[in-house]
Amino acid sequence: MEYRKLTIIFVLLFAVLVAHAQDIGVVVPDSTVDQLYNAGNWKQLINFVNKTVTNSTDSPALHFKVGYAYMLTGNYKAAISQFNRVLVKEPQNTTARLYNYYCNTYINNNSAAFYSASRLDQETLRGIKLSPYGLTDATLESGIKLPANNERDNGFFERAGIGARLFWRLQLDQSFIFFKQNIFRSRFIDYKNQVGRTDKQTEYYVRAKYSLAKNISLIGAYHYLHTSYRSNINQSNLGLFGIKYDTRYIDLQGDINWGKLIDKTLKQYDAKVDFYPLGNLNLYTMSRASILNLSGVHTFIYSQSVGFKILDKTWLESAATFGNQDDYLDADGLYVYNSIDPTKFKCGESVFYQIGNHALLNLNYFYEKKTDIYRAVKYNQNSVTLGITWKF
Repeated sequence: MEYRKLTIIFVLLFAVLVAHAQDIGVVVPDSTVDQLYNAGNWKQLINFVNKTVTNSTDSPALHFKVGYAYMLTGNYKAAISQFNRVLVKEPQNTTARLYNYYCNTYINNNSAAFYSASRLDQETLRGIKLSPYGLTDATLESGIKLPANNERDNGFFERAGIGARLFWRLQLDQSFIFFKQNIFRSRFIDYKNQVGRTDKQTEYYVRAKYSLAKNISLIGAYHYLHTSYRSNINQSNLGLFGIKYDTRYIDLQGDINWGKLIDKTLKQYDAKVDFYPLGNLNLYTMSRASILNLSGVHTFIYSQSVGFKILDKTWLESAATFGNQDDYLDADGLYVYNSIDPTKFKCGESVFYQIGNHALLNLNYFYEKKTDIYRAVKYNQNSVTLGITWKF
């Protein structure tokens, strides 16, 4: 009997010690976090939580404070992750949802931002500065292509685009595009007037993005092209469907493009990975692998970009694309590389400069290796594009 009593007492004492240890494990971190939070020591708060608090800890108050610290130190992707954990337990936490909205706008993720805004009350929404017409952005681009080929004239590219929010979770982007280039070839040239054949292309592009969930978006796009060259006129129709999934530091996208381009049947399968190691746009990479099926001929194309902030309001982005880019579709099918001569390799540099709170100026330079389809000779081409985007 005495043995049983001692066993029961030992078990009770052990249970009390375990409960006390658990209380200490919660109280001490919370107390330290509160002190760091109230003092505004954001980096120390983040370091303390990362070292002492396990991932299994599910305290909304703790996640909110850590998320706020991440937001103020510029790690917006990590802040979003913390605010999302708050909202799982407290879906009516307006402040966490509002901060989630702002963090997504800081990394240009409108789909996730508008998903958060769709669940805010009207009073909170009135504090967000948005276009009363639902406009999100407007873009103008103008470019020139300079081929090192005496049978190719300079090419000219123009694009005007507008983005709008139809509903909180549905955005629509539209672009009108024009391209023109004179093609000289011995039997086409009017030697008296020095006039060759003109390659003209007028295009309309529309893309819809629907926020299915806080970190999942569906993408659909349509691209119409009216192409005239020599005595031929072609009307091409291309479509795209894709899905994008956002994680803490990596965004994943898969999509398929299909349709008829000039006289070729096209299918293109893309897998894209965007990586934000700092949780913001101070450093990012974009990797994209594509399989292009052009009337039964398969081509593998790989594109890699690296962007980083070099000065206040100034970013650089380096990019290269490898593979035969004949009729290659880029940027969710926005850019269609179906020029007379295919591009075999492309690389370049882009500079982005923020003007005020709304305007973003960009200057792009690209170097291309191309092949003349009539003479089977290789030549180089330099392209320069100037653009400006206004964010409402």
